[in-house]
Amino acid sequence: MQSCEISSDSTDDPLSRALHRHRQPRIVVIGAGLAGLAATKTLLENGFTNVTVLEASDRIGGRVQSIQHGKTTLELGATWIHGANGNPIYHLAEENGLLEHTTEEERSVGRISLYAKNGVAHYQTNNGKRIPKDLVEEFSDLYNEVESCESSSPSMDEVSLSEFGEWTEIPGAHHVIPVGFIKVVEILAQDIPSRVLRLSKPVRRIHWNCSSQDAEEIADQADHNQDQRPSPSPVCVECEDAECLLADHVIVTASLGFLKKAHETLFSPGLPQDKAQAVQKLGISTTDKIFLEFAEPFWSPECNSIQFVWEDEAQLESQAYPEELWYRKICSFDVLYPPERYGHMLSGWICGEEALRMERCDDETVAEICTELLRQFTGNQNIPKPRRILRSSWGSNPYIRGSYSFTQVGSSGRDVERLAEPLPYIKNTKAPPLQVLFAGEATHRKYYSTTHGALLSGQREANRLIELYQYSFGAETTKPNI
Repeated sequence: MQSCEISSDSTDDPLSRALHRHRQPRIVVIGAGLAGLAATKTLLENGFTNVTVLEASDRIGGRVQSIQHGKTTLELGATWIHGANGNPIYHLAEENGLLEHTTEEERSVGRISLYAKNGVAHYQTNNGKRIPKDLVEEFSDLYNEVESCESSSPSMDEVSLSEFGEWTEIPGAHHVIPVGFIKVVEILAQDIPSRVLRLSKPVRRIHWNCSSQDAEEIADQADHNQDQRPSPSPVCVECEDAECLLADHVIVTASLGFLKKAHETLFSPGLPQDKAQAVQKLGISTTDKIFLEFAEPFWSPECNSIQFVWEDEAQLESQAYPEELWYRKICSFDVLYPPERYGHMLSGWICGEEALRMERCDDETVAEICTELLRQFTGNQNIPKPRRILRSSWGSNPYIRGSYSFTQVGSSGRDVERLAEPLPYIKNTKAPPLQVLFAGEATHRKYYSTTHGALLSGQREANRLIELYQYSFGAETTKPNI
């Protein structure tokens, strides 16, 4: 098990001093996204030194992925900081001088502007006609509230109306980070020793509620490290490369999409029925971005968004399009602003099953189809193919399998809470408590689907362990709130 050195000033509080005197609990954090890094940072700051982070991919950040593209940074994943005061991501970015904001007025026009300030969205039909601005204004606000890309759902028919108010918006402007959202990730990770972070380390199975003998036998079968044997461990984390790590606690920050695919084999014993049902009932789908870079703009200077409106509604009665018609789910292309930073760049959006079909196409095919769409909707047959294309593929990423969660029909906020509950529950005094904890945006009842929800969930699970050991060591006189 990897560990980090305790800093000279980390024993100033009672818990740190107690941890320094006792055997350090062994904690494994699965996933190095915002939730995993926030949990790790919080634990290290509170005196826990035997912490290891296992990240399946070869990078940190999870669903934050900033790509350097020429002179600028493009976001394949998280883009906006939603809200200001009370948003920990906002405060972290502000303190480090990372912010640039869009106003409420700009946001009211649609999902535009990073996008051109004082510009207007052009609503175009597939017959090349422009819908008059006054007509658009009658429904645009409602359209922007219920657009399925906002919920990362295949269709708004799948979003629970009764639970639509569960998600809570933090007041304030919506901000972007010109140098890349990944800077927030790097700030969280900067004080985490490199030996704590282990990349390209996917986990095969989490054996929990083990007796000491069970854990040792599992580890022996996988040729595990001899130096982990001395003390009992209720959890054994088995990696894909056959290495096993014995632990007292594991914080799982895997995405809901990954849990849906893998939970039946990931946990041994399997998840309790109510938690497994919560995993299945909650929703997650794929929202992808398609960036198209042109040598010259074909759009007018005041245009900041080209919104697609299909007129032939009779062909859209079914919820899913034939596979070859995946492009009909592209809802818009936004003009990135300013051109001095982005060049002449459009950003398109697609969600649901159609996004997965797009991911199966090669770049050349996607570029050709998007060009034909733009020609069709603008009526300009002279639009050239883009000189470069960049796109996300969250749905087919084997370690993520989706973009962000939503409350699906049949699910509720209580399912979010069930997903967040640790195993075993604290009231079960027959087994060591808090062996497996759960974090990630899908586990935050008010802020699911957001970066601040992910960060807060990681801090929440770290604080469960902090309170447990404060109580265990007598640093507090009340029972832990877990």
